[in-house]
Amino acid sequence: MSMTKKAEESQNEEQVKSDRPIPTAWGYRGFVLVSAAFIIFELIFISLYSTTSWFSTDIRYLGIPVVLVLLPVAHQVLLSFERKPLLWAASPVRNGLPLILYWNWLTLGESALFVGLRKVAYSSIDELKLTIWGNLHIRTRSIRQGSEVFAADAAAQAAEPTDLIFKLPLGVVSPQFQRQLVETIKQANPDLVTNQRLVKKLAQQDISASQMIGVMGAAIMFMVLLDLGQSSYTYLDVLKNYYNADLSARKNETAESQKYFDQAEKLMREALPMSWIKTKFFEEGNGASGVKIARAEALWHMGKHQEAIEACREALKLSPKAFRINLRLARWLNATNAPADARKEIEQAMDIKKDSFLPRGYMVALEDERSGSTQAQKRYETYLKELDEELFAEEPVWPPGGERFLHDIWYREDLTFVFDRLLKLVRRS
Repeated sequence: MSMTKKAEESQNEEQVKSDRPIPTAWGYRGFVLVSAAFIIFELIFISLYSTTSWFSTDIRYLGIPVVLVLLPVAHQVLLSFERKPLLWAASPVRNGLPLILYWNWLTLGESALFVGLRKVAYSSIDELKLTIWGNLHIRTRSIRQGSEVFAADAAAQAAEPTDLIFKLPLGVVSPQFQRQLVETIKQANPDLVTNQRLVKKLAQQDISASQMIGVMGAAIMFMVLLDLGQSSYTYLDVLKNYYNADLSARKNETAESQKYFDQAEKLMREALPMSWIKTKFFEEGNGASGVKIARAEALWHMGKHQEAIEACREALKLSPKAFRINLRLARWLNATNAPADARKEIEQAMDIKKDSFLPRGYMVALEDERSGSTQAQKRYETYLKELDEELFAEEPVWPPGGERFLHDIWYREDLTFVFDRLLKLVRRS
């Protein structure tokens, strides 16, 4: 009995040794690795953005080290997708194929190829077809019903359509391995059919330049990820310091507020000068606009009202359709005794947000405060008439319950600006 077991173990060892895993190209591996590290990095970034538990740590220098640590983590995560536990877990979705191809493309055995939990005998593969999308379709006639009828007639068998077993991306491996796969299958099945696109692909010489392009592409992605790590962690640190400056100013902690504000300004000046990601975070788009708003809020509560208004205008240039920046400017301009400028900002918000009553509520409240209730009443009636004509239409509507409505979201600043004036409430801190 023991001799039988030893013989079986020896046979299994020989089988393992004879299996030839086909590795994916280094450029492809680098692309998948950096992409996985990017996803993990983004999850960490979101968790940091959503909490304040890290505020005691100066994280602006940790961006690049975190990226470097994430690479081996991502490597192990990707390798786990090729191991049996995850292959079995993903089997209902992928039918035995890996969720992600990373280190190995497939394995060539003595008589069959292996991909994940799938095993296909070479002799059962009747057709290899390369699609326009670069996927290699492995097809067979063996699973078609009645195919045994054609077995005796070679011409009839060749005319029988093939069925797809599974498909794999072809460009993720080097040309020599592509040819090795086809030659291995042809040795077992000389009647193997390959479409013209695959023939042309295999006829191409092993161009090392194409492989270098893949490697260089992965290297560029890696550099961008390093840039992202440094810039995003600096971005978080800048927001943290502006937030702390604002928070301290609201508590009348002047010295502490100024310290945090100066630290944020220093970080802005010292951010990487030749950084594409840094430009996206601090100089372009909604991200940079958010930084400007955080800076403006801190300045306003520090008592530097004109600087706050200028910072808010800079944010509006970056996000011209963000009507809430117009409303923030209107509140601050009205508080600094510039009602005419405040009206202009409210009118701009009304033009941007035509289906919202919030900017119109601002205008009614401003008219009530500056011109009296009669003018405010006229404004209200005008706006209500416009909304009846453009939005609400005639009521009742059919079917019942299908009435149109305004899409408004009110923050505390909106409530206090509008209703403190309309209801003459005592303003609360």
